[in-house]
Amino acid sequence: MTARDQVFEGSCLCGGVRYRIAGMPGEMWHCHCTDCRKSHGAVFSSSVQVDRGHFKLVGGEGLLVTYEAKTGTRRSFCGRCGSNVSGTITSEPDSVYVTAATLDTPLKRSAATHIFVRSKVPWFEIRDGLPQHATYPGHEE
Repeated sequence: MTARDQVFEGSCLCGGVRYRIAGMPGEMWHCHCTDCRKSHGAVFSSSVQVDRGHFKLVGGEGLLVTYEAKTGTRRSFCGRCGSNVSGTITSEPDSVYVTAATLDTPLKRSAATHIFVRSKVPWFEIRDGLPQHATYPGHEE
């Protein structure tokens, strides 16, 4: 089976929202931006990039609630259990960013980098040796 033939499935905590990804998801990163931290209620969020055409909701579309932050990022979460499932960025209309922790099919690789570390909480020290970027890689000032 090639990476292109793989199918990844995922769901929210209650199982009401279910999705399928055709093929290997793109790069995974840990995002420390304020929006991600607050929407996940965590020190950072871990997401994988998926081509929009490879992402399909297979259940619970009526349960999804979407919130658009001032930055233009739209996050979709389950209205029943609150799980943050996916997000989109206005400037990247061909991508969906799936919350890595909602994958039910194991992804056998780890994150590539930490992004938006300029916004990280001061009480968490990053010690995993991954590259750290103030914003998106290649967009630093």
